[in-house]
Parts: sequence; C-alpha cells; structure tokens
Amino acid sequence: MAFLAVPAQSDTAIGPRTQPPYPDWLTTRMETLRHQDPKAMLLGDSLVAGWPPDLARPLFDAEPMNFGAGGDTTGNLLWRVRQAFGPGMSLESALVLVGTNDLPDRSAAEIAGTIGTIAAEVRRSAPGACVTLLTLLPRRDGNAVFAERIADVNRRLAALAGPGLRVVDASTPLRDACPAEGACPLYKDPVHLTRAGYERLTAVVGKTGC
Repeated sequence: MAFLAVPAQSDTAIGPRTQPPYPDWLTTRMETLRHQDPKAMLLGDSLVAGWPPDLARPLFDAEPMNFGAGGDTTGNLLWRVRQAFGPGMSLESALVLVGTNDLPDRSAAEIAGTIGTIAAEVRRSAPGACVTLLTLLPRRDGNAVFAERIADVNRRLAALAGPGLRVVDASTPLRDACPAEGACPLYKDPVHLTRAGYERLTAVVGKTGC
C-alpha cells in the first residue's frame, strides 16, 4: 500500500523524551501495552492523553488503550511505536493525533512524513488494522506561521488516505465552531480542548474504521 512507503524525515529526532516523569513512565506504559495487547488504541500527545475515556470508548468496537503522552513530538511517538509494537499484535483499530508540538522546529513536510511513518509502523505490526489519522487541530495562540504550517501539514496528510488508512479533517469543524478572536468554549487554553471540545471532536471522528 502506498502510504507504507512514506519514510520518517531524516531531520526529525526519533527518541524518547527525557524530562520527568520520563523515561520510567514510558517504560511502564510500553510494558503495559505489550501485556494487554489491545484491539483498539489512541496514539498521540497530550491532546490524546486528555481524551475523556467515556467519549473515546464509543469510537471503537473494543475497549481502547490510551497511548497518549503529554509533550510528545512525532519523533517521540514514532520511537514509542517502534519500541512497543511488534509482529502478531491483535490491534484492529488505531487513532493517531500528533504533531502540534513539532510546529516550532519542524517543516510541514517533516511533520507529515513522520506521521505517515507512524501509520506505516502500526500497520507493519498489525497488517489488518485500520489506522485513523486526525489532521492537526487549530491553535488559538494567534501564531500565523503555525496556522499556515498546520494547513500545509493537513493537506499532506489528506493525500495519505488509502486502503487501511483513513484521514479525518478534525481541523475545519473546530475552527468553524470558534470565533476568529477571543475565547472559544471548545478550548481551555491555546492548544488543549475542554470537554465540549472533545465532544465536538468525537462527533467529527465518528466510529473508527476503514
């Protein structure tokens, strides 16, 4: 399948985060993953880690494991997947949302390329799994450079869609639901969502599947 050939960009640092509570927390989480061998997973950064369990559960046909880690970049998540995943996994469905922490230091091509590689690594360990990629969410920090880069990343992600890989535009519905300026009830800060934001996001994703 075409998306499996997407390599991680060479300029993206691939490795674990070292700030507390890492790496001990990561090691424990990865060991839990290997032990549980879940059929459904959420993969990503703090936006995934903060997804309310009662809202995440209806997205999947099985109880999902949340493999989100606050502060993760695409390179951090790729490292976690490579370390924790392996042949013969029971995984049937995975949802991926990551990339906002890369915006200060990585180009759109680097970010989208590494996200494509994450999807490839998941499918390599679980060839029958459906991977749902969410586009990067809008930020409410007024940074025009970031906004342009997000749009570029999202265009590149949309082009990855194919058999076994679903790409969901999570950006437009959140952007359209918020005023151009001032506070938005979907966001509790410039990056993270309130429960209302997650309710909106969950409705946009719908049931995972390819």
